[in-house]
Amino acid sequence: MKKLLFLTLLSLVLISCKNSKITSIELNDITLASEGPYYEGPNSFQATLSNVLKSNNINPESLEKIVLKSAVVTLPDSMESGLIQDFSLQLVSNSSEMKKVAFINPTPTGKKTIELIVAKEQDDIAGIFSKEEFTALLDANFSKDLETNLEFKIKLTFDVTTH
Repeated sequence: MKKLLFLTLLSLVLISCKNSKITSIELNDITLASEGPYYEGPNSFQATLSNVLKSNNINPESLEKIVLKSAVVTLPDSMESGLIQDFSLQLVSNSSEMKKVAFINPTPTGKKTIELIVAKEQDDIAGIFSKEEFTALLDANFSKDLETNLEFKIKLTFDVTTH
């Protein structure tokens, strides 16, 4: 009986000590775009991201977990202060559900660079990243109508756990 208990404990220790590796990847200057006009209320801006794991030398089959650590949105220089009331960032692929990963409400006024609050629950982001292509979708809630085209820049930092 003691041998069985010892072997069970040893197995559990060995399983829990698998060789996991955490790699931090940054996606800089992602341009999220949409053509105007924009109307008071929610408006969506998007960017297609391709081969993110491959370009960072990460094998999709070795993925365990991906967690967004930070998301920073840079507003266009021409944007007037107070136009955006809040932001919500979501990720989606053609074979996955949309996942909300960051947000801010209300947006701070007078800033051109805004750090979003990272969502506490980020289930199955690895499933989205494992696809060759996925979409980053930024919803911006406008306080009034606007006739011009806009682009936002975003910088995303992820921790990628692999085995």
